[in-house]
This record gives sequence, C-alpha cells and structure tokens, in this order.
Amino acid sequence: MAEMSADTARCDTARRVAEAAGALALGFFRNRGDLTIERKGPQDLVSRADREVEHLIRLEIAKDFPEDTVLGEELGDQAADSGDTGWVVDPIDGTQNFLRGIPQFVVSIAYRAAGLTRVGVIHDPNADETFWAIRGQGAFRNGARLSVSPASQLRDAVIGVGHSPRHAPSEFTSVMTALVDAGAQTRNYCCAALQLAYVADGRLDATLDPYLLDWDVAAGILLVEEAGGEARLFVPGRIAPNADRLLAGTRGLVRRLQTLI
Repeated sequence: MAEMSADTARCDTARRVAEAAGALALGFFRNRGDLTIERKGPQDLVSRADREVEHLIRLEIAKDFPEDTVLGEELGDQAADSGDTGWVVDPIDGTQNFLRGIPQFVVSIAYRAAGLTRVGVIHDPNADETFWAIRGQGAFRNGARLSVSPASQLRDAVIGVGHSPRHAPSEFTSVMTALVDAGAQTRNYCCAALQLAYVADGRLDATLDPYLLDWDVAAGILLVEEAGGEARLFVPGRIAPNADRLLAGTRGLVRRLQTLI
C-alpha cells in the first residue's frame, strides 16, 4: 500500500471510529449522574466513560489495522515505541467539562509514523462536527476545507489560553496580563483539542497552554498546520508526567506570542 493511500485509509478509519466513540461518549454524558467519578490528581478526574470510550476506539482500530499500536490517556501504551509510530488517542478530551455537564468535549485520534503525525481527527459529538487532516492534503470540517484566520496583530486576536494546577500560577497569570495589555481577547474552553480545532477553523486566532500531553494535541497540531497555521514548543511523545508547552495559531501571531511569553 502506497504511503498516501495508507494515510487515507487510516484517516477514514479514524473518522469512523471517532464518530462512533463520540456517540458512546454522548450517551454517557446524557446519563452522567450514573457515573462514579474517580480522582487521578488535583483537578484531574476520570470515569468509566473515559475507559469504555477508549476501549471502543482500540477495538475498532484493531479491526482495520490489527498490527498497529495505540497510546491512550486512560489505558496506557501497547508498545514501547508507540509514541514514535502508532495511534495516539484521547477518548474524552475535556473530562472536567463532560462530568460537569458542559457540552465542550471531544474525541481526539491521531496516527504517527517515525515520529511524524500523518493523520489527525477530532470529533465534537455535541456540535456533530468532525475535523480531520492528512499530512500534505489540508484540513477539513465535515467536508469543508479549513483555513486559519488572517489575524496577525494581538489587538485583533481572540486567543485560547489553557492552564493546569500542575504548573506555577504565574505561568498563566503573567501570560493573561500580557495578552490583555496587548489588546487581545482570551478564551478557555478547558479542552485543548477543541481549541486547536477552532484555531484550524479560524474561530480562534491562536491557542497556548503551558501543560499538555501527547494525546491532548497530536491530532490538533496537524489540523492547525494543514490549515496554514504553525505550532511551536511542543515536543511530540510527551506523556505524563513530562508535559510540555504548546503555542499554535496563525504564523504572524505565533511569532509575536513566542516573543511575548
């Protein structure tokens, strides 16, 4: 199978699986009162929904690509090299939102070969939107080609800003102060993958976060790049507890933001 057709086949699988996983997650969301919530750490929650959705993703990927490995947030790493070649999945990105009844959570699935992300899919079951990208072939939402916004000045920008209790508060507050001083507006959807999809779609002009892991961003970074944007700082393969920073957006804004922060 040629490389291009292999990427296309994996993207087709990822889209199908993400939408099936999203439907399962949405069912749990509508009946979340029945879920037992567990605490993995400060402001870090998990439930049976996360695990069952990831289990579904793994089973469905294995039907089409039984030899492929999977790195997932909840069920771990099938092989030592799966961060370099294999699938990277977040079954429910935005678990805090999910468990609190806020309809801002997504399924994120990416495929990486030799350290390079080839396919990225993010499905938002609440809005019935599927974002996908194949390296070198552009980014799309429900079939419509995506492009990042034309924004290049902070005074015109709306920027997603994430934070976590695992980093110093100043890493968030200093950035927020600098952005507001520069005239930018900010948003925090508490869902890194969704914010990256919104950057690719021009709904946000950029997004930045001081603490992210591979499954949070593997698909979203490719979406932004294939939509004409840029991502910096994050090193692929980061898994807990070795998080990394990410800055992604329009090329002009990324350069200005990197200087600013």
